[in-house]
Amino acid sequence: FARTVFTNKALLTLVLMTIFSISAYNIMPTMMAYFAQYNLANVELLSVINFFSIGASIVAILCIPWLVKRLGKRNTALLGFVIAAASAGVNFLVPTNIYVFTALYALTFIGVALPNGVTWAMVSDTIDYGDWRTGVRREGITYSMFNFSRKLAQALAAGMAGVGLGMIGYVKDFDSALGVAEADSVRAGIKGLLTLYPCITLTLA
Repeated sequence: FARTVFTNKALLTLVLMTIFSISAYNIMPTMMAYFAQYNLANVELLSVINFFSIGASIVAILCIPWLVKRLGKRNTALLGFVIAAASAGVNFLVPTNIYVFTALYALTFIGVALPNGVTWAMVSDTIDYGDWRTGVRREGITYSMFNFSRKLAQALAAGMAGVGLGMIGYVKDFDSALGVAEADSVRAGIKGLLTLYPCITLTLA
């Protein structure tokens, strides 16, 4: 196991990329529920924003074969990370406007969908690389390690959402429980978890 995993630089790179990208991808829908309720003051907007973000992801996935043919898998993934990180970063910096926010949020999902769509093909490449380097082909261990990294990222996102809400001072019904300045600080923290955290993790990815 150790030889298969830790001598395969391509696999380790893919695992780290997956941990960061899936962590960002999973924390966004979680925080979006809080953002719609407290920052946008309309929880019904959650379904509208999710409609556009999921729709944007589908469009991006349909474009993957065309992009891979022209750019290659690696560059398609990097293009997605640039789009997603830049969109999330701009969304954090600009004042919240429902139309601008939704457009940038959808762009972030377009960017995330591209690397997530090509990673499974990249796993096959890491298997070939490990076979070339060690002379032993071990698909099972490689796929297991990759799947483990995805589960780890999902757990990290869930934990980060809870820890992050605690760090920004979130409490139930904070609008009435906290002062105006403290409530505004919590809203800014929610926006940061929704946009700045993905920006950072996607840049690392």
